[in-house]
Amino acid sequence: MSDIIFDERIAQILEIARTSKYHSLEEFADALNVSTRSVRNYLKQLNDDLVGIASIINERGRGYRLDIIDKQAFESLLEKNRIKDDTLNSQKGRIAFIIDRLMNSEETYTLDDLASEMHIGRTTLVNEIKKAAVSLETYSLTIQGKPNRGMELKGKELDLRFYILDNLYDVLYGDYPLDTDIIEAIEMISNKHNLESTTQARLMEFIIIMLDRILKDHPINEVDEKHKKLLGTMDYQIALEIVQKIENQLPIKIPQAEILFITLPIAGRRTPTNNRTLADIAITQDVQKLLEQIIEHVGFKKEIIYENESFFKDLQYHLTFMLNRLIFGLRLKNPLLADVKEKYFVAYKMAEIAGQVVENRYGLKVPEDELGYLAFYFGVFIGQSDLKEKRFRRAAVVCGTGRGTAKLVAIQLQRVLNQNTEIDLFSEKEATKVILDKYDLVFSTVKLSFETSAPFIMINEIFDERNVSREIEKVTYMKKLKIHNANDYQSMITHLVTKEKFFLLDSTKGYQENVLEMIEYLVEDGHLDTGFKERLKEREEQGSMVFDRYIAFPHTFNNRSESIELAIGVFPENVVADGKEVKLVFLLGLPERQNDHNENLIVKIYDEIIRIANNQQIIDQLTNVSTYEQFMRVIEQSSN
Repeated sequence: MSDIIFDERIAQILEIARTSKYHSLEEFADALNVSTRSVRNYLKQLNDDLVGIASIINERGRGYRLDIIDKQAFESLLEKNRIKDDTLNSQKGRIAFIIDRLMNSEETYTLDDLASEMHIGRTTLVNEIKKAAVSLETYSLTIQGKPNRGMELKGKELDLRFYILDNLYDVLYGDYPLDTDIIEAIEMISNKHNLESTTQARLMEFIIIMLDRILKDHPINEVDEKHKKLLGTMDYQIALEIVQKIENQLPIKIPQAEILFITLPIAGRRTPTNNRTLADIAITQDVQKLLEQIIEHVGFKKEIIYENESFFKDLQYHLTFMLNRLIFGLRLKNPLLADVKEKYFVAYKMAEIAGQVVENRYGLKVPEDELGYLAFYFGVFIGQSDLKEKRFRRAAVVCGTGRGTAKLVAIQLQRVLNQNTEIDLFSEKEATKVILDKYDLVFSTVKLSFETSAPFIMINEIFDERNVSREIEKVTYMKKLKIHNANDYQSMITHLVTKEKFFLLDSTKGYQENVLEMIEYLVEDGHLDTGFKERLKEREEQGSMVFDRYIAFPHTFNNRSESIELAIGVFPENVVADGKEVKLVFLLGLPERQNDHNENLIVKIYDEIIRIANNQQIIDQLTNVSTYEQFMRVIEQSSN
């Protein structure tokens, strides 16, 4: 028993117990940041592992104290724990040790064998195996134990390799002794084919695992038909070239299944930034159709793909490599995922919709990490739309404090506006309504005695550029939405939804029936065309339009109007659609002919709806209204 190595929290309890004679459960719980119930479990485990050496005893009215039975054995145990192997000092290291023994040993291991070799108690080992089982299960792997036979790691060789690559590679293979000549040959071939550094690093990991498993007589014996589709591709030819170099250096013959294995990181690599590399990659018609379907499902006309050809070409390349990763089971980690979801939630929602289209089209679930990378592209698109919307050809600056100050204002504005915007300077006396009405935008440091037709913004001689950017956005939308009073500019919803487009829905009927009744009324009232209902049905077949958090967002194109049509439906009681509860329906009709303003307005509507979805208090308030006026009051208050 003196070879036992403690679990981290068990060791903490022992250290605390040695500091003074008595301790309460609460003291242990606070120090370990766990519940008192967990402390009791740790104490039981400790006492089981230290039988005959020491124990922690509960004395009523005083607390828990450490009772050392065999002082020499106890001191020896503490010393061994101080110098224990760093690998076994972490949960990841212990799991790696377990997996390494089970996948490489010629003989089966019993729990007692493994516990003894790891210098931990049997109970601790069982807990570690339970933890490992959770992650193993996602790779279709299991650790099975049978009486009198020991433990076995069950699953396919390919799945085992993926598990190691994604979870334990640095522990098991971080210092693998690969010959320098082989490394240099792989790097030379990778550079010749313009494989970027991240792809090269990932490829090297695949190669090292392949060599290790072949040399230990654990080759891949079978591959799926989907992997065989890589045969004859350029990616496979690169892998074949690498294999030939390895076979020249080592007395080894690498079978086709293994060549396909190291083709995977090449086929599923991140989208290259090198244009020469992309020029050799064909975008299939299937990927082009997928992109069109995604764009239309998000709410834009597919024509914007051709209007922004360079940008969407990059997205098509990304989709090509993403599909390869999904098909071949490659998992991509996204370290920026949490930030993307928090800061770019509109772009991430669009990525979720795109993921739904991919899943319905190919039966492939798109994981969150991949959605995060997709969101980058939608974020760029949204940013480009903002720039287009804020693009002004001519701006006038009226300044009452001299030309030098006016120049300073112009320099600041040049940073806020598009670089190609022409800025003209006027003194207060020179400025007239006739002159200023010819400009796209007017800035002034003084109050004018007349109103301009052009959007007008009051500024100081030295101003906060971020605040001015927000003012530009505000006046732009005021002009587009024909809002004359700046105080009325609060919400897209309040300006798009009129009283006849507010519906108190019937919760005794289903979601679909209510939406169809909304559409029929809006068709009769001249807001939507008669084909809207059928187009919406086709759109819903491509993927659900029910968001999380009680909101449905059915939308498709509308041939009746050149403006965006938005209607609101409120369920007094929740209804269920596509397995989710729905309280609010935002029905959107998008103009068949879109322009920069409409594209940007769609993004703003997404933004507002998602902000509502993320605020439970607002949702509760909106679902308790019974009139249009009450609904709008809640929206206006939430916008302040």
